[in-house]
Amino acid sequence: MPRSSVVPLSQSAYLSIRSAIVELKIEPGSFLLDRDIADTVGASRTPVREALARLEVEGWIESVPRKGYRVLPINYEELPEIIGMLSGIEEAGAVAMAGEGNRFKVSVLRDINAQLRLLADDGDWEMFLGLDNNFHRMAVSEAVGHHLTGSIYSLLVDQLHRARKLQPLAIGELRHHVEEHRVFILAVELGDADAAALLARGHRQRLANRLLSLTVETAQLREVEMEGEPAQPDSGRGLDELSMTPSGSIRARLGRIRSKVLPSEEGISTED
Repeated sequence: MPRSSVVPLSQSAYLSIRSAIVELKIEPGSFLLDRDIADTVGASRTPVREALARLEVEGWIESVPRKGYRVLPINYEELPEIIGMLSGIEEAGAVAMAGEGNRFKVSVLRDINAQLRLLADDGDWEMFLGLDNNFHRMAVSEAVGHHLTGSIYSLLVDQLHRARKLQPLAIGELRHHVEEHRVFILAVELGDADAAALLARGHRQRLANRLLSLTVETAQLREVEMEGEPAQPDSGRGLDELSMTPSGSIRARLGRIRSKVLPSEEGISTED
């Protein structure tokens, strides 16, 4: 007999609550009561409690005596560790994909990136962010074949998603993001594992630098607004920064990758 595809109530409640937290539909600092959630998801309080216990273990919520569960705020001090672990998995994925030579996956990445370019041109941050996560999940698919690794990667991406969602990118930055993807895809297609890994790490590092400067950047923007001057977005310098490596051979390969891209394809402007 075929196995049942019915999702257990505790799993359904877990996925519903986690999604709402990740997408900020439930704001950080909000309190959750098991009876209210049970009424919302149409389940008894027992599976809801199991779901909440799992979310607490994963670091999304904390138990507060006589008040229920509180959604934890975004901890920007933890972002370097989160991004560091993501980078490690994504570098492994880049190496595996470059060595595999799977044309289908390369084609899928290119299709996703084309959609991201359209969203970037429209400045649609919400849709862009979700599809960008899909791009990276596909890019690391060879490195997260094990269930545990995949679960950890998904958790890290979702934790980072909340922080990114609160800091939308300007159109120029979105286009630059897409450009970095394009060069990464070419490195994978050429089978250059070292360049692909370097590009993957640099791509995440640029994002890390931007997120970690959130507090300072916000204060600076407020000062600029008070003085009546328009704020200028940081379009990022990821591709140039990637060449700053002790390995001259990798620098040379990145140069060759760029030379293959720029003459034959129209570059993506980072201007709004």
